[in-house]
Amino acid sequence: MNNQKWFKDITAKKMTRRNFLEVTGKTAAVAAFFSLPVITSVNAEETPDFSAYPFTLGVASGDPLSDSVVLWTRLAPNPLAEDGNGGMDNRYVSVEWEVAEDEAFKKIVRRGKEITGPELGHSVHGEVFGLRPWREYYYRFKAGNEISPVGRTKTAPDEGSHLKSLSFAIASCQAWAGGRFVAYKNMAEEDLDVVFHLGDYIYEKGDTETLADYRLLHAQYKTSPDLQAAHSAFPFIVTFDDHEVDNDWSNDISDPNYPVGERERFLAVRAAAFQAYYEHMPLRRRSKPNGPDMLLYRKFTYGDLAEFSVLDTRQYRDNQVGKGFPGGPLDPEASNPERTMVGSEQGLWLLGNLHRSRAKWNVLAQQTMMAQYDYDPGEGISVNHDQWDGYSADRDRLFEFIKKRRPSNPIVLGGDWHSSWVNDLKEDFNDPKSKTLATEFVGTSISSGCGWKDQVEAALSVNPHVKFFDGEYRGYVRFHVTHKSWQSDYRVVSSPSNPEAAASTIASFEVKNGKAGAMRIGGVDITDIQANTMLAGKPCPVSVSLSNGTKKASSVHVSIPVPKGWKSESVTTVIEAQSSLTVEVMVTPPAAIPAAERLRVEVDAGKTTVFGRPRDVQAVSVPAGDELLLALDAGTSTSPVFPSFRSFVPEDTWDRTKGYGWVGTSHSARDRNKLDELQRDMIVGRDVPATLRLAIPAGIHRIYFLTGDAIYTSANTIIHSDNKLLAETGGTLAPGQFKWLHFDLDGGNSGKEIDLSITGELGDGWWRLISLMMK
Repeated sequence: MNNQKWFKDITAKKMTRRNFLEVTGKTAAVAAFFSLPVITSVNAEETPDFSAYPFTLGVASGDPLSDSVVLWTRLAPNPLAEDGNGGMDNRYVSVEWEVAEDEAFKKIVRRGKEITGPELGHSVHGEVFGLRPWREYYYRFKAGNEISPVGRTKTAPDEGSHLKSLSFAIASCQAWAGGRFVAYKNMAEEDLDVVFHLGDYIYEKGDTETLADYRLLHAQYKTSPDLQAAHSAFPFIVTFDDHEVDNDWSNDISDPNYPVGERERFLAVRAAAFQAYYEHMPLRRRSKPNGPDMLLYRKFTYGDLAEFSVLDTRQYRDNQVGKGFPGGPLDPEASNPERTMVGSEQGLWLLGNLHRSRAKWNVLAQQTMMAQYDYDPGEGISVNHDQWDGYSADRDRLFEFIKKRRPSNPIVLGGDWHSSWVNDLKEDFNDPKSKTLATEFVGTSISSGCGWKDQVEAALSVNPHVKFFDGEYRGYVRFHVTHKSWQSDYRVVSSPSNPEAAASTIASFEVKNGKAGAMRIGGVDITDIQANTMLAGKPCPVSVSLSNGTKKASSVHVSIPVPKGWKSESVTTVIEAQSSLTVEVMVTPPAAIPAAERLRVEVDAGKTTVFGRPRDVQAVSVPAGDELLLALDAGTSTSPVFPSFRSFVPEDTWDRTKGYGWVGTSHSARDRNKLDELQRDMIVGRDVPATLRLAIPAGIHRIYFLTGDAIYTSANTIIHSDNKLLAETGGTLAPGQFKWLHFDLDGGNSGKEIDLSITGELGDGWWRLISLMMK
């Protein structure tokens, strides 16, 4: 089969069992068919022309060794072209790369050239050798007259050389959030040596099946400026989990999307997913897929300080047993010694790494949580069978090895569960007094939500080996490692997609050399921030709850900087040792007009470190209802109503005596069960435009329309009248973010009835109405 036909078939076809056999031949092996063709000597264009700038997906580096890194880019002048080819045709292009010691490229140390073509989506994987150990370098690409953005990378130190310290981060689970991943924006500003991505780099959709499908998903994610910023700032070491292919897939099985009898079809899908993954990651040629097979587990050594075994817990695992989510009754097969999560070959490789390592810290960088977690707070046992609890024999074998051979300071890193965890890995999880063999740090997601946090919190009391859990916030974990200690800082943001959200450290933990188990680093914690709807021009409290985890009293200063037109006071107080208190900072929003601003609480405790939840708080203000011609609090019929406002529900059809109401299609309402009366609930709709009729008195009147969602991302709410655009959100609002839309309506000389048409765009397509006012 020639490359042109191979490329066309795997890109375009939805692989049913029938056309799989038609394309490959009934006796062809999957691996033989889907092996990526090698680009041999071809007539590559040395000075190509492009329809647009080709480096739209940015640059990246990865897999650092002491003398080498991989440089990545992909030529894609039209990255979201429907055929998945990125706006490139079936031609071959020469791409040059340069590596320099300085960002201005005055000291270039290495140059090279790669030929790229359609077989690999015009991706480039330049393996650079001959670099110096533990050095920072800058790199760029050139294709024709086009030059890529500049990236920064760093080599590893020589194996066995003395390394004083290492700083790195882990990331995982980045569901598409409209283009912004603010956790990455904050990460790019950190001082890090390397980043480990532990899986779920993309999320497949229900119909994701062809190479073109997977290429488009990867390209979409790579268009994010925040993801590009992180990749260009640090080398990445990556491994996949399930969503790069299909939810909860195991080896050659992925129920229920590819049931028994569709093994060949799933392997074709897996091959397409693996190829697209390779095309978009800074991976070495050793990891180039061979059909539905891909060698991804590998080892990285950072001098005498740390050694990382990066695992693949999907390709070699047995099929999942048990049912239920997030947990289900423990299936007896979960502990079957014949079942495996990592496979025999990878398992022996891992134990060999631990046995031979001379590093101070021995790290397993892998996908899912290793610690046992019982979701049943009663007498039963309920576990998540997709995690190591579903493959406990493999975990037992690892723990037995650690117990007997005692590798230096074993640490386990994980992701997958969209939440932050610190776990003691016990010899016997059912005996809290048993020996702690290792320490586990599980990072929260970059953007994916944790809809099961309540179930986790309900069972914490029966899982005493869990030292810390938070399912509320998204972010990443930052680590600083020395020969004496290992520090983990859980960095979180108030909103995964709001580009203005700043990262804060919700908690820090330390592991001492030679002693397994993490201890929380004491400081002043911000445990809660509350700001209910404010009255315009009136001093209103923002409640800030603090706790002091140190052994000494601490003086704290709490302030809230505000924009022009607002006023704010500040509070200074003393928190006694091991105690908590709540302070109220008075904030005065502008008079007469409603406002919506994201404010930031600042807490200064002198030399004492301040931890805790993100400092961002959404402040929404309204005039008193009796100052307005119309003041409506939209929501459900059972939700509380903001004082002096009228309740407005989906059942309120047009009523001339009231002066407002819905016309035509009825809508629905949601209650987010927040404390605040105004911001907790809303009227929502999608697909069919909503018509809201208002009776406008004589003259020109300003209408204010509050939109947003206390918990979820909200799409673009758009308001028209007589086919004229009156107002729109202008983009997606982050969870907890609100915005006042405003426009004028003219009632003429004697008043008139005016219809507003409300629609939604972007995201899920829903529009949201929180409150409506007329002045």
